[in-house]
Amino acid sequence: MGDAVDVELKFLLIGFACVIAGSLSFITFVKWREVRALSHWLPTPGKIISSRVEAREVRRSGVGSDSSDTTEMRNFPAITFEYKVGKKTFRGSRYSVKENLGNFEVNETLAQFPRGAEVTVFYNPADPSKAVIERTLPDGAFKFMVKLSAGLVIGTVVLVFFVGGALEAIRPHLPKPQNLGVAAFLLFMGLMILRMGFAQRSLARQAEKWPVTPGHIESSGLQALRNYSAYRWRTVFKSRIVYTYGVAGQRYTSDRVAFGATVTASLPGLVSGQARSYAEGSKVDVHYDPANPASAVLECRVRGLWLLGVCSAAFLGGAAWLVGFI
Repeated sequence: MGDAVDVELKFLLIGFACVIAGSLSFITFVKWREVRALSHWLPTPGKIISSRVEAREVRRSGVGSDSSDTTEMRNFPAITFEYKVGKKTFRGSRYSVKENLGNFEVNETLAQFPRGAEVTVFYNPADPSKAVIERTLPDGAFKFMVKLSAGLVIGTVVLVFFVGGALEAIRPHLPKPQNLGVAAFLLFMGLMILRMGFAQRSLARQAEKWPVTPGHIESSGLQALRNYSAYRWRTVFKSRIVYTYGVAGQRYTSDRVAFGATVTASLPGLVSGQARSYAEGSKVDVHYDPANPASAVLECRVRGLWLLGVCSAAFLGGAAWLVGFI
């Protein structure tokens, strides 16, 4: 029974790696086709007429996003340019073929495309209203993505069978060797969560050394979210604090109060304390990353760090119990 579970786990991990690699390959192929199509667009002189930071509300992804409609505020470089095709003047706002998910290279992009700068614009001859300034990706971007996809699969296969060999070596020394496969998975999950907690704590400690700038609470209250759990939809609430702050003449917007997971509750009263602490219109101190001013927090701490510790201990304890150490 234990051997069958081990084999199933190995194929599950390898299959998961193949799915991720396939998704990356598909995204790379789509972007390659887009760049290839843009290579046929025609050049024309243009001018930057607006270069500023723009705050947008985007759907949140990643660990801690337990709701399908959880959003967060991110800062984007908003570049508007003007160009002529024939006697007609057009305006565009898509400055690059590169994707920008927000809070990334905002200052660098604004410095690259300052207001009033003369630029070369590439427009679609079939539809001149579509244009970009940058129509290529960084050198080696496609090769990197291909290598990443292949390396993910190969690395997973090697790791799975290497770890499998190590597990077989220690199996005879365990009180309950038949549960080793599942225990190894729980051990991996526990260590991953533990590593996540240490990483979040490290970020909070770094934030304590970040510069501080005055900020202003633009809105403060609760946000209702639709959450799917236990095979049904339900409404949960979270605090929503939106604040603005200025760095080097640019105005940024954020809603991240602290590091860590989003805390939600079915009862509004359980998560309303934070909104009361940051009243709308009040002044606050904002800690911002000097290397990336679009990233900021109000509190240099990790929210829910204790929960990560509990989850990690539960997984590690479960692994030890399955193999008979507890």
